[in-house]
Amino acid sequence: MKESVKEGQVSRPTIADVAKVANVSVSTVDRVLSGRHRVREATSQQVLRAAEAIGFYGTGMIRHRLGQDRPARSLGFLLQQPQRSFYKMLGQDLKEATDASTTIRGRAVVRFRDDLTPEVAAERLLQLGRECDAVAVVAADHPKVTQAIDTLHGKGVPVFALISDLPAANRAGYVGLDNWKVGGTAAWFISNMCRTPGKIGVYVGSHRFLSQDVSEMRFRSYFREHAPEFQLLDSVATLEDSRYAYEITLDLLRRTPDLVGIYVAGGGITGVIRALREDQSALSRNLVVIGRELITETIAGLVDGVINVVLSHPRRLLADTLVEAMAQSTISNQGGSIVQRVIPFEIYTAENV
Repeated sequence: MKESVKEGQVSRPTIADVAKVANVSVSTVDRVLSGRHRVREATSQQVLRAAEAIGFYGTGMIRHRLGQDRPARSLGFLLQQPQRSFYKMLGQDLKEATDASTTIRGRAVVRFRDDLTPEVAAERLLQLGRECDAVAVVAADHPKVTQAIDTLHGKGVPVFALISDLPAANRAGYVGLDNWKVGGTAAWFISNMCRTPGKIGVYVGSHRFLSQDVSEMRFRSYFREHAPEFQLLDSVATLEDSRYAYEITLDLLRRTPDLVGIYVAGGGITGVIRALREDQSALSRNLVVIGRELITETIAGLVDGVINVVLSHPRRLLADTLVEAMAQSTISNQGGSIVQRVIPFEIYTAENV
């Protein structure tokens, strides 16, 4: 349909005609034309094809908005266990952010790994680097991971540390939270919410995750400075395993009658919630518990009063910020500088979930 004839007049195809042919709403076509709001790449291309097919007068504008001259890039993301809700949802956010990029025509390659050993992390990182123009990884610090980053750097593939920074000199950058502030905020909540001083349990997934190590350091330093009447127990590694965190918590409740709080700086919060639900003692009901990441289980824990506060990554902002940093690294010379993109964390209680 190049044009329509009505009452002897030749009329140009309208936005409504484009929407009909593309099988989308008029508002979607308008968003593609105006560029005011993001539209998925596949949907935008569908609108463009429809506009070209019917000879829509704004086809050139649509092509301009879609940035047909944007370079095509593949971005790789190596995340942790796919069974964990946070990483599953983050993977989807990263795909959507890549599709919506206005800097590149992006293709997201999202991979997960159950085996968190450094050998597997390094191997998977190298594999992803062979497929993609830039990669991002959630990994613990280890010489093997550093070596993999150095190898990819030598091949011109930028590697970004995601969520937990890495000390590798050749990493392209870090995108995540200010974990010093995260730890201090957790300490502030526990010290102010506990009714009486007592012992506090501290969980980390692994001390090799720099994000968790820094968070714990600040957590402890806050208490030394502002609330020395509390006693912080030695930290326990959950190995990022909710089952292990469940067992640790039940044991901690049994042998620590003067426990007043728990800070879960890494993975395992779902196991902690499960243990507290099962325990049902006055001790567990009166604990102040701070966890990480807003997921279905932590929302339920907040609503039911099992945990008190969740400090969370804003997932979509995290994804958008990372994708843009990675896209820029593939089209411009960073001059050897390490990109640091620190985003604000979110604070949730039962009143705002």
